[in-house]
Amino acid sequence: MDGKKTTVVGIVLLLIGLLAGYLFWGYRMRDLSAELANAKAKLAEAQQVAAQEATMAAKLKDLEAQLKQVTERLNSERQAREQLQAQVSKGKK
Repeated sequence: MDGKKTTVVGIVLLLIGLLAGYLFWGYRMRDLSAELANAKAKLAEAQQVAAQEATMAAKLKDLEAQLKQVTERLNSERQAREQLQAQVSKGKK
């Protein structure tokens, strides 16, 4: 009789252990699922930021090109003004 009781108690304890392990595993899976969703949200946000940075870099490059053109025009206007001033000052002498 003692052998049967020991076997039954062992099986019951094994079942309780399996149930506790399954419940703990399910709890951990829920945490991991939440963590995965959070990581996916952060990844999507990072991708949006990267796209915005690329757009801003392209705009910056365009603005730099425009600034270079304006600077070149300004320099040519300065040179033309200096030449005109030189011609006017020669005429006054």
